Amino acid sequence: MAADNFLNGVIVLDTSVVLKWFLREGEAGREQALTLRQTYLEGRAQLLVPDLLLYEVANVLRYKQDWDASRVAQAIHSILALKLQIIPVSSALLQRAVKLAYKHDLAVYDASFVALAEENQAIFITADQKAARRLRELPHVRSLTGVIASD
Repeated sequence: MAADNFLNGVIVLDTSVVLKWFLREGEAGREQALTLRQTYLEGRAQLLVPDLLLYEVANVLRYKQDWDASRVAQAIHSILALKLQIIPVSSALLQRAVKLAYKHDLAVYDASFVALAEENQAIFITADQKAARRLRELPHVRSLTGVIASD
């Protein structure tokens, strides 16, 4: 797999991308998501996420039939161990997220990732194709499948 040139900068990952780190092999987009994580681990990208991501990941995994509380806690611990830049909510970030949510027909929590990317002149990467389509006019938004090409 080869990463696009802009991956050498600041990236905001959507929860849909981070979740792929924990899902089964064969999951669509999993290899691309793992490549993004490796790019970060090699120091070739800076990853930012809103603190909301931890709750979203835990919640999605909680409802997976083959996941128990211990396994969910381990997943959250592994995210924290990566030392991503976890950004707490701010008034300005939340206000921008609300505006983006109305403009692009998104949930406010989904729009918070886009607002964080804007605030930090970062690329926002999502595996949520519906969100990517709604945000296609924004130059800093990328679909996971469009970021990393499979060999």
